[in-house]
Amino acid sequence: MTEQYEIALAKYYNKLRIVPVPLIAWDIFASHDLEINNYNSFQNHWKKKENFSEVVYQAKREIIITNANQEIVFATQGIYHMNGYHPHEVIGKSPKMFQGKLTTQESRDTIRTAIKSQLPFKEIVVNYKKDGSTYWCEIQAYPKFNNKGELVNYIAFEKIAS
Repeated sequence: MTEQYEIALAKYYNKLRIVPVPLIAWDIFASHDLEINNYNSFQNHWKKKENFSEVVYQAKREIIITNANQEIVFATQGIYHMNGYHPHEVIGKSPKMFQGKLTTQESRDTIRTAIKSQLPFKEIVVNYKKDGSTYWCEIQAYPKFNNKGELVNYIAFEKIAS
């Protein structure tokens, strides 16, 4: 019985069209690992830490970190699916790059006031994708301070608003 099963199983697998492909899972794993390491390098300067996996994978949010001058210094890979930009395309730029004429002045003012006051904020804004189309973006952002109480970063958790 076992021998017949083995023969049948071998015939079945021989009929399958299995094509060997290069192992790219390591690339994905390495990319994920690098993203976490980059994120953690920013956290080393913060008084209060954030759990990367909890935010990105469980809450399904993207992370954008700016420095004290509001220049983007880090973005998760998933922003590409949200707005069409790769992280390297947004590094060094202001988050204002996602705003456009349909982004309300009220939303801009709310965000600007919170940042000036170094306070957290939550806002739903009309943002623009790389291709020029719009999407509603829910932003929850928090100032991050070092042990001396100085603002070092703003961390924004973003997702497409539904």
